[in-house]
Amino acid sequence: MNRHPPPVLLNTFRVAAGLKLVGVLTALISGNLLVQAWMLVKWRASMVLGILLLAWLLPWPQRFPQHEHRLTHIQLVAAIILAIISPFLELIQSAWSPFEPLMSLPLFISRLNWSMEQINSIHALGLLFVMVPVVLASWQYGFRGMRWSQGLAGLCYFMTPFLLPADAFTWGLYAVRGFVLLGTTLIIAFIVSTLATAQRREQAALAAANRQLAQQAAIMEQLAVSQERNRLARELHDTLAHSLSGTAVQLQAVHTLLKHNPEAATAELLEAQRQIRQGLDESRRAIAALRASPLEALGLAAALAQRADALAERSGLTLHCQINHELPPLPPLTEQTLYRIAEEALLNVEKHAQATVVHMRLSGQFSVNSDQFSVVLIIEDNGVGFDAARVKGHGRYGLMGLAERAALIGASLHIKSDPGKGTRLQCSVSSTQLTKH
Repeated sequence: MNRHPPPVLLNTFRVAAGLKLVGVLTALISGNLLVQAWMLVKWRASMVLGILLLAWLLPWPQRFPQHEHRLTHIQLVAAIILAIISPFLELIQSAWSPFEPLMSLPLFISRLNWSMEQINSIHALGLLFVMVPVVLASWQYGFRGMRWSQGLAGLCYFMTPFLLPADAFTWGLYAVRGFVLLGTTLIIAFIVSTLATAQRREQAALAAANRQLAQQAAIMEQLAVSQERNRLARELHDTLAHSLSGTAVQLQAVHTLLKHNPEAATAELLEAQRQIRQGLDESRRAIAALRASPLEALGLAAALAQRADALAERSGLTLHCQINHELPPLPPLTEQTLYRIAEEALLNVEKHAQATVVHMRLSGQFSVNSDQFSVVLIIEDNGVGFDAARVKGHGRYGLMGLAERAALIGASLHIKSDPGKGTRLQCSVSSTQLTKH
């Protein structure tokens, strides 16, 4: 149950109470214009109760932060109860007010000549105001609010005749009018409570979905951070770790050869310097890749071409690059992953393959058996190759990184290699997977 009534409910309640008070003032002014007398005695209760209800509602603030203005639902229930019983109290007060002073006025006789029953019937129209608090209770508290507010209105309507003068109404008319009034109120309240309950359920489901999305986003962020850490670990292992390990071995050899073979020691020092410079270059490339991605400025096709050209220029490899520059726009995560897979595969070729020729292709393909569209990346070299089945069982960092990146976007990754026959890597992403990112 919502303990803090929303501003729109209070504003509606205020407007209804204000209009009721305006109606009373309009009746008094109209009566004064017609018979030149203030019929305040008939509208006394309406004035007092209308002012009391409006004074109860107006001071309430528009918002209800939990640390201030702690208005409980009991205060709203009290306002609803007052609004329900006030029309019946007004009717009772008006019915017991003396009718003779009005009948003695010449203008009243000549212009209106109403009977007491007619005047009481006009006052009975004020019972229509009962609809407002019943509907608001149904809005705020659902079916529970509809039941207790409608029950209170029915009880008041049933008890009121016992508190009225015997000649105030034709009771058959009073019963029919009550059936119409309470029946109409019940229908409207039922519709409002049904809509309010459905709205609350949808809001609760939406809030639960938002919480779930927030949790999934947090999990994805943690996974992304973990994967990036793994990637950094692999790159550091392949660059600094190898360079530093080789340098340490060579410096140990220099220490041994320095006394007996200075020329060999000098050669080992030069090789150590070369490995240190190579390690520094690899570290700078890794840091540059972390700072900014060429994808943001160039797009996938141009970024891949630039990366391949840089590899060919640095290593002296013969590069054949076939890239379709007219591929449809891909999701950012897909572009980033394909770029990183190509980058890591090219680094593996440079470090381990001992290749002289590299082929790289990026294209789009349609499946023959379906309408599926796939983006395919192929990197192939003529290097020394390796035993794919044997390496897979040993969990090599480079292959693990490629598999993890492909799994991130649901891509299929196939690596074919045999000793002495080079290596072929193919990564393809279907249109079904592309729509998920």
